[in-house]
Amino acid sequence: MTYVIAGDCCSDASCVAVCPMNSIHPSPGSAGFGTTDGLFIDPRTCIDCGACADICPVGAAKPADQATPVEVELNRSYFASRPALDALDLDTWEAPSFSSWTGGPRRVAVVGAGPAGMYATRELLLRSTAEVTVYDRLPVVGGLARFGVAPDHPQTKQIVATFERVIAHPRVGWRPGTEVVAAELEGRYDAVVHAVGSFSSRRLGIPGEHAAGSCTAGQMVAWYNNRPGAVLPVRLSGPRAVIVGNGNVALDLARLLISDSHRLAGLQIPPAVREALATSGITEVVIVGRRGPDAASYSPSAFQDLLALEGVEVRQSPNDLSAHPEPGRRIVLRFDTRPLAWEPGVGLTTDSGVISAGNLFTAIGFVGQPIDGLPFDEVRGVVPNERGAVVGRPGHFVTGWIKRGARGGIGANKACAEETIRTLLAAKPSTVLTAAPM
Repeated sequence: MTYVIAGDCCSDASCVAVCPMNSIHPSPGSAGFGTTDGLFIDPRTCIDCGACADICPVGAAKPADQATPVEVELNRSYFASRPALDALDLDTWEAPSFSSWTGGPRRVAVVGAGPAGMYATRELLLRSTAEVTVYDRLPVVGGLARFGVAPDHPQTKQIVATFERVIAHPRVGWRPGTEVVAAELEGRYDAVVHAVGSFSSRRLGIPGEHAAGSCTAGQMVAWYNNRPGAVLPVRLSGPRAVIVGNGNVALDLARLLISDSHRLAGLQIPPAVREALATSGITEVVIVGRRGPDAASYSPSAFQDLLALEGVEVRQSPNDLSAHPEPGRRIVLRFDTRPLAWEPGVGLTTDSGVISAGNLFTAIGFVGQPIDGLPFDEVRGVVPNERGAVVGRPGHFVTGWIKRGARGGIGANKACAEETIRTLLAAKPSTVLTAAPM
């Protein structure tokens, strides 16, 4: 289901900056901006990522099934006579108008082939004549766009095919399955862009957290998305599972755990994953938030996905839960509840009682890890930087979660990469690495 912009659009264009597919028009500086009745989303290129809805200050961007037929038709008709525009369409790329460098880098390494790295590569190709070498520890491109998006959001995963076209560009060298060290790249490139993300899950820090039946949501996401090397981290044990955290990842996992065999049959997941989920015996998922509902970090569209689950009751429960779930399938939202300990065979002890459960999954976010040779902020989990330029390490740049912290999705990485590459290309000769002779 694509997104549309309703009639109450304020035209501040913040959605244009975050759209990963250049689907929202007219954009600032283009013909028609400021003269049309708001902005419009092209249904031919929208990948249903929800970035526009997350950032819209007036709630005008919404899934098409939540809009009126008139609003859907207004978006469609605006593009009826216009060609579809792909933000990464290689066929339209041209070399920049300048013919020589003015102190900018010529050879750039991008470490990380997820959305942040791919958008950084795109910007380098669009705005410079640089030759780009992309490294990633995984054997395929896409990062969290491939292995982090829920399997019941297949349209969002379509952006991976676009990233594969970037990798195929003649000025890009692709080095999959390669671990690199920052110091080893110096002398080989004029600049290095680190787009390694924040792949370590935050932990609760409670007794028993590492005991049987407990793991992070990140481990589960890697497993059900078939990331290379990922395995089922725990034995799934119904009838109740508890998820601590109330962001989009928590809701994604809840939808998968509560899905029946009929729904699972329609998802693009490995047969072994489908079998394990279908036979788990989980009929109730309790999502625990340590703060109140006003502090919930899931997006409105993610919550609507929960409500749309056929045959699944969604309710909020401020009271203690019974030892055994009632008949039927449900997702229970439990706020203002602080986890204290996990005990296999018993459940999750909280400040308001024990929640009997067979599994505990923690979904409280991710944190960046230090990059060898670069400064690191242990508190924020990021590499200190100024608009993407690493502090104290000329020639090194960061983009994505390792730059700004583990927040924001695919669209946010686009704007983040644009800022970093502008900083890189504006760097003086003394602030870039010395590349080895060719």
